[in-house]
Amino acid sequence: MAEVHLPLQDSLQAASPAVPGSLEPRLVAFVCRWCTYAGADLAGTSRMTYPPNVRTLMLPCTGRIDVAFILRAFLEGADGVLVSGCHPGDCHYTAGNYRARRRWILLRDLLDTIGVDLRRLQLAWISAAEGAKWVKTIQNFTDEMRQLGRYEPMQRLAADFTPELALADGQPNGYAALPAAAPVAVHADSPLGQALAQALQAGAVKAILGWKKQATLGRPQAACIVDPQALVELVIPPRAGNLARLFKHPEIRQIQPIGVITRRAEALAMNVLIQEKQLDPGRVVAFAVDGAGHFLGLADPPGALKKIEAAEASVPPPDPGASTTGLWAALDRLMAQPREERWAFWMKQAQKCIRCYACRGACPLCNCHECLMDKNVPQWFPTAADGPGNFAWQLIRAFHLAGRCIGCGSCQEACPAGIPLGLLDAAMMRSVWKHFGYRSGMDPAAAPLQSDFRTDDRAEFIL
Repeated sequence: MAEVHLPLQDSLQAASPAVPGSLEPRLVAFVCRWCTYAGADLAGTSRMTYPPNVRTLMLPCTGRIDVAFILRAFLEGADGVLVSGCHPGDCHYTAGNYRARRRWILLRDLLDTIGVDLRRLQLAWISAAEGAKWVKTIQNFTDEMRQLGRYEPMQRLAADFTPELALADGQPNGYAALPAAAPVAVHADSPLGQALAQALQAGAVKAILGWKKQATLGRPQAACIVDPQALVELVIPPRAGNLARLFKHPEIRQIQPIGVITRRAEALAMNVLIQEKQLDPGRVVAFAVDGAGHFLGLADPPGALKKIEAAEASVPPPDPGASTTGLWAALDRLMAQPREERWAFWMKQAQKCIRCYACRGACPLCNCHECLMDKNVPQWFPTAADGPGNFAWQLIRAFHLAGRCIGCGSCQEACPAGIPLGLLDAAMMRSVWKHFGYRSGMDPAAAPLQSDFRTDDRAEFIL
C-alpha cells in the first residue's frame, strides 16, 4: 500500500480554499493511471476547467483500491470520495476493473448498513479519451457536495467526538444475545466415541480436534487430543466457537493426518480454507456430527458437509446457519431505521470496542499473517481503542470476510463488549446472496468471491 502513503490530510487542505469557515467541499479521487488519470491529464492539456476541490491520487488499477483507502480519506476529512477507472473490457490488467466493481457492490451495501451517506461515494468509468467526462463528473460531484455540506458526522468521528451517541443508548434493532445451549457429552461407548478411539489407536489420525469440558471458563474449550484416554473429556456444543480456527496455529498445521469433530460450521469453514488453498483436504479426517451431536460418519470436509446437510435437511438458501437464528429479522429492523439512526447505533457499538481482537482470534477465516490494523509502517488507522480506529476495524473486518464468512457466530460470542458483530456479517452474507447467489463454504472448488467476477455484475450505480 506504499503507493498511496501520502500526507493525505495536507493534500486535502491544499485541495480546498484556505478560507476560515469555508463551505467548499474537500474531495478525493482515487483513479487508474492508464485511463482516468490520463483523461484528467487530457482535460488539463485541453485547457478545460473544473473546480479545484478534488485531490487526485493515482494508482495502477481500480483493482488496487482497497476499502482502507476510502475509509482513510473520509477519516482524514474528505467530504466526498470518487473512484474511477477504465471502462469494462478496457482494463490494462485485463480484469482489474471487473474485480473492483464486485468489491464496490459489497462495499456500498456495507456502508449503507453502517449508515454512511452513499451520495458521498461516487464511482465512474472514465477512459483516457474522456477528458470532457472527467470535467463533467468533477463539476457535478462538487456541486452535489456543496449542496450536502461538510460531512460532519464523519468528521466528528475522526475527532473522536460523537455527542450523538446518546441517541443510541438502547438496542433499536431488537438484537438480543442467543442463550447458551448445553453441550452433548461424547461417551466412550457411543458411535462417535468408538470411532474417535479407533482412529487414534490405529494411527489413522495423529490427533483429534474437539471440545472438552472446562469448569473454570464455564463453557467448552477447544482442545487437541492425542491420548485416547482423554477422549472421555470431549463434548459437542451446539454452538461455541469454531474448531477450524485452530488451523491458524503452525503446530496444528504440521499434524498430518488430523481428525476434526465436524459440525456444519466447521465443515463450511474448512471448505473456505480449501477453496483458498490454505488447507489440504487430504490431511483432514472429518468426524461429521449433526446439530444434535449424532455421529454421521467419516469423510473429508466437503463430504462431511454433504452428510450434515442430508441429515438436517433444513437449510434455507441464504441462511448463514442455526447459530445466527434471528439475525435476518434483526437486520431488517436495523435497515428500516433512518440512515442517521443506523449511524448512531454503530457509533455506539464502536465506542464499546476495546480492541482486544477476540473476534479476530475466534474467527476461523480471519487469518492474515499480519493484520492491516496492526501495521505501523505505514499506520493506516489508530491502533488504540478510539472512535476512528474502532470504526475502521469493524468495517475492514466485515468487508474482508465478505464472501468468506460462514455465519458461525464465533466472533459475536467471543466479544466481551457484547457488540452485535453478527449483524454486520449477516448484512454481508445477504449482499453476497442477493447480488451473486453465493453462499460461503458450499463449494470448495469455486473461485473465491472477491477474486472472481462476472461480466454482467451490477453496474447501474457507476457513472
